[in-house]
Amino acid sequence: MPDSDLYEELKKLRRGRGVDRRDLGRYIGPEIRRRCRLAAGEKEIRIRPAVVAMLADLTAGLAPDLQRAAQLAFGLDRDFRLATLADRESRLADLQRVSVRTARRRMNDALAAMALAGDDAPEPAEGPAAGSGWRVSSLRALFRLDTGTPELYEMRTVTATREIDEITIRIGLPEAPAGVGPPEVDVLFGARIRAVEHRDGGNSQKVVLELPERMFPGDEHELWLRVVLPPGQPTWSHYAIVPLDPCESGMVRVRFGAEPPKEVWLIDEVPYPDLGERPDGRQVLEPSALGEVVREFHGLREGYGYGVAWTGLSVSSGHVER
Repeated sequence: MPDSDLYEELKKLRRGRGVDRRDLGRYIGPEIRRRCRLAAGEKEIRIRPAVVAMLADLTAGLAPDLQRAAQLAFGLDRDFRLATLADRESRLADLQRVSVRTARRRMNDALAAMALAGDDAPEPAEGPAAGSGWRVSSLRALFRLDTGTPELYEMRTVTATREIDEITIRIGLPEAPAGVGPPEVDVLFGARIRAVEHRDGGNSQKVVLELPERMFPGDEHELWLRVVLPPGQPTWSHYAIVPLDPCESGMVRVRFGAEPPKEVWLIDEVPYPDLGERPDGRQVLEPSALGEVVREFHGLREGYGYGVAWTGLSVSSGHVER
C-alpha cells in the first residue's frame, strides 16, 4: 500500500457517506485541501465540487472495474449514495457479480492506484491568478417565450476570487442558418460591454464585461444581462443554469404565454450532456394561469443543469446556456 499523506486522507474520506456529507470540510485533510486549493474556512459550497473534481482526476486513468469501485467507494455516483462504506461494498458486489470480499479488495486497489496517481501528478498551480477570478454566487433568470423572439434576462451576483476589473460571459446557441444574425446582448445595469467575440461556424458569443470598479477577493457585485435572439435562430426546448463554478443559489422562470407546451418538467442536477433527454420518472410541472413556471435551486454543482424543459410547444423554444 502507498505510504503517503494522500493515501491516508483518501482512506478517511471514503468512510461513512464519502463525499455525500453535509460537513465535508471536516473530513478532508491538509493534503487534499492543498491539492484542491481550498483555503481555511472555505465555504462548503466551494469544497464539494473541488473535492469531486480532484477525485474524478485521480480515477480517470483506472481500469473500468476499479474506476467503478472508486466511484462507489467515495459516493460519487448519485444513484448509489448510501450511508456506509459497507453498504456501498455490498452494492458493488451486486453490480459486478462478485463476493463482498472481492468488491472490498477492488475498492482498496482503486484507493491505492488513486494515491499513486496523485503522488505522480504535477503540483497544483499556486497563486491567485489561476482561473477566471470570479464565480457566480447567485443567478436569477427569466426566459420569455411570449415575445416576438425569445428573450433572456439574467441577474447575477458575482464574487471575486482574485483582483479583477472585468468578467467574461459565454452565450451558447445552436448553429444558425445562413443569414441569421447574432443575438442582441445588452447590460441593463452593473457593467458595460467591452468586447463581443463571435465563434466561427456557430452563433455563440463571448462577451467581455467591464466592471464599474476593481473588485478584490471576496467582493460581491450585481449585474443584469439581457439577450434577445434574432428571428430564425434555432434554440433548445429547455432553459437551464449550468454553472462553470459552484453556485450558491439559482432561480429559473420561464414564461410561455397563453399557449403553454403540452408537457413541462423539472431539470434538477442533470448532467450537462443529458439536458436534451426526456427522462422516465421526470417531475412534471404545471404552468400558472399566466403561463409561467418558476423554480429555485440551492447548492448548484459544476457541470450540472438546473431549470425547466418542455415539449410540444407551438412557438420557437429554447435556452441560452450559461
